[in-house]
Amino acid sequence: MTTLLIALLLFGLMIGIHEFGHLIAAKLNKVNVLEFSIGMGPKLFSFNKNGTNYSLRLLPIGGYCNMEGENEESENDGSFSSKSPLRKISILSAGAIMNLLLGFVALFVITLSSQNITSTYVGKLNESAPAYNQGIKENDKILKLNGDSIHTINDINLFMGENDGEDISVTVLRDNKDKLTFTITPFFDTDRYYIGFTPKVIENNFFESVRYSFYNGFFVSKVILKSLFQLITGGISLNEASGPVGVVKEIGVAAKGGFFNLVYILAIITINLGLFNLLPIPALDGGRIFFCLIELITRKKLSPKIESIIHSIGLCLLLLVMVFVTFNDVFKLFSAR
Repeated sequence: MTTLLIALLLFGLMIGIHEFGHLIAAKLNKVNVLEFSIGMGPKLFSFNKNGTNYSLRLLPIGGYCNMEGENEESENDGSFSSKSPLRKISILSAGAIMNLLLGFVALFVITLSSQNITSTYVGKLNESAPAYNQGIKENDKILKLNGDSIHTINDINLFMGENDGEDISVTVLRDNKDKLTFTITPFFDTDRYYIGFTPKVIENNFFESVRYSFYNGFFVSKVILKSLFQLITGGISLNEASGPVGVVKEIGVAAKGGFFNLVYILAIITINLGLFNLLPIPALDGGRIFFCLIELITRKKLSPKIESIIHSIGLCLLLLVMVFVTFNDVFKLFSAR
């Protein structure tokens, strides 16, 4: 019950932030917002301010920002449909942007709580390892691995975790002025390949926390997008995807690990939600943005009826996928027991 309550609070926060983004963007673009709701189903209470009905509903499983002319044509100046494609895009993308910002804030809270940060500077070197033998020195800053920019220790760990023993081009910054590149053959130890150094731990501060949180958010986004690409291309089976049941289970595990574990899982889920919503899939914000881009390029509006049909089909397909992954989650849950 505690896990379910925590999950509902987290989902409520993420959805509320998402819809709040749409609300603020709509107001800034002078679009009439008919209702802003947190939750679905029967209304618990509501109030009206400046023409917008704000409500809290019984079921904490969603929310919405209902704008005039969002799903139908309206010639009123305050309608969504009357706005330019760029203004529509700013409104539609605002929800996902708020989710991404929430993820950054969550990562910042975690980072700021730590006195030290594991940096990308070289600390202790193993004198029998390739890094030392090829000329890498202590306090060198790792800039690139095989041409890929490195900003956090997570970037290094991900790269090395995927390495299969091939030579690595390592670019470092020495004495904050000289860029040097080395070719290193990694060695295998226990579970993966290494190049033979321990990252330097540096003292944390506010600005370092901001920088690290930004790059860590970028890292999480990169991993999520990579996973989505593998899912679409078949690199990852749909059976490996998690739905609401699987997410609630992971939230429960994180909650047992303490507050900061819970905040970290919040960061991952909200960034995932933001990025997924921007995908050009009908029924998602990204799908609507895609049609706005077509309108911007062709200067012609797609028939609202046709667009509505396309979004309805997209919604049905998304619901089918959701039912499948939820069933799969339940099956795995009972199989584990």
